[in-house]
Formats: sequence, C-alpha cells, structure tokens
Amino acid sequence: MKKRLLVTGGAGFLGNHLLRRATHFVAAGTLHHTPAASLPGVTFHVCDLQNPEEVRILLDRIQPDVIIHTACSDQAPSMEAIVTAAGLLAVQTEERGIRFIHLSTDQVFDGNTAPYTEESPTNPINPYGKAKVQTEVLIRSLNPQATIIRTSLLYDLHTPDRQTKWIMESISLSQPIQLFVDEIRCPVWVENLAEALLEVATKDVPGILHIAGPESLNRWELGMGLLQHFGITPTPNIQQGTIEESGLVRPKNLTMDSTHAQQLLQTPLLSLQEARRMGLPSEN
Repeated sequence: MKKRLLVTGGAGFLGNHLLRRATHFVAAGTLHHTPAASLPGVTFHVCDLQNPEEVRILLDRIQPDVIIHTACSDQAPSMEAIVTAAGLLAVQTEERGIRFIHLSTDQVFDGNTAPYTEESPTNPINPYGKAKVQTEVLIRSLNPQATIIRTSLLYDLHTPDRQTKWIMESISLSQPIQLFVDEIRCPVWVENLAEALLEVATKDVPGILHIAGPESLNRWELGMGLLQHFGITPTPNIQQGTIEESGLVRPKNLTMDSTHAQQLLQTPLLSLQEARRMGLPSEN
C-alpha cells in the first residue's frame, strides 16, 4: 500500500516538482495564495498553515504518513510566518507520529567560515536566515524525530527559474545588472533535490542533513551556465560585481558539505554540468 505524502507549498517551485515525482505516494499539496496547475493523482487543499484549527482539519482529512514542508519561503510576506507554520506542524506531526521533513537554508550561516557541515555553528546575518535558525531550534525541541534539510540555490533546466528569467528579461530590455563573483553557493537542480527529498521521505533520518549541489559556484558562474543551457547569449549590460561594491549585507561563501547525504542516499547530487547533460530545456 502506498504511503500518504503531504507537500506544503504544493504550488511553489520545489513543491510542484516534488508532487510531480511523488508517484510512489498518494500525494497531496497545500495552497494558500498561489494557485496550482492540475497534476494527475494529486489533490490540493487550501490551508493557512499559521492557523492551528485549519492545520488540524487538514491533517484529519489527509492523514499523511509523511509531510515535506516547503511552504513559507523567503518570499513570505512576514518572516514570522516561517516560524509559526513550522512550529504548528512540528507539534502536530509529533503528536500524530507523522514523518516531518522541513526545508531550511544555507543562509543560517554567515559565510565567513565555509565549508559548512551539519555540525557547524549557525550565525545568520539576514532576516530570512535568522527566521530559519529560530525555526530549526523550535522544530528540534518540539519534534526530535523531524528531519531538517538545509539546501542552497535552486535552478531549473526545463523552464527558467525566477533568477534566470530576471537575467533573460534584463538582456531583452538592455537593463544593466550585476552578478556577484564573491557570493558563493552550492546550487542544486530542483529536480535533483526533489528526487533526493522523496528518498529521504522513505527513511528514518532525524536531525539536520545538508542536501545541495556538489560544487561551489558564484552567482556569475551559475548565471552564465544557465544562459548557455537555454541558448541565450550574454550581452554587455550584464556585468560582474561584488557584494562589497553593492553595499548589501549578504553571506559571501555558503559552501555546504553534503558528504553525509551522498553517503546516505542512492540519489546522486549533480553538478551543474552533470545536470545539464540530463536536463534539456523545453525550448532552445
């Protein structure tokens, strides 16, 4: 018998990819403001994850065996929503014996002492990172069996993701933009991450786990690689820049060590070049 999977944020970037691939589960997703395209075999439920009563009703209706919590991202109107929603789900999953997988971020670190393992001390320098650290601490206190997945930048190789669309639009409009050469992350193909998360959903892995790409790339390198993948020629209005020149406060080097995940999972974590060999764009 298939287990029941609930993906919060089912209409979101990662949530949608998870639900598309969750064929070995009876899958459902939550919605709040963003509508979702119909997916075969997937049911969607409107739920305010900050509302205790709505959360209880939702879980009574679906009775999931596993929850992958992707909702309440850095696009949330309020950082408080991140903490509140995760706390409610942590309590309910602990009480009901539901496997709980929460998505966190590399931004829980300050970017000064990379590479980061699961044991590295957190020290966020932006509101999103601070909210995620608070959430991690809360979840571990309320549901010690929960799995907290820290990941990095997500990109898509079939349909341009939000960042890549922004670069493409800047090219078409000849608008000047800068891509940082001193902001380093471990970007991961969204389809690759979705497969890894669905494998985690079949395992008992309490605690924190890093799942990100196996290579460190700066924003410029990632942007150029994705433009090449989609057959877009960079124009002179796209320039290299630095965080220091911009005056922004951002972590510089968020290289994460995903060795533990690579040893635990059968799903390989792919570099950009490896992912590009597998993922052809829908239009080129």
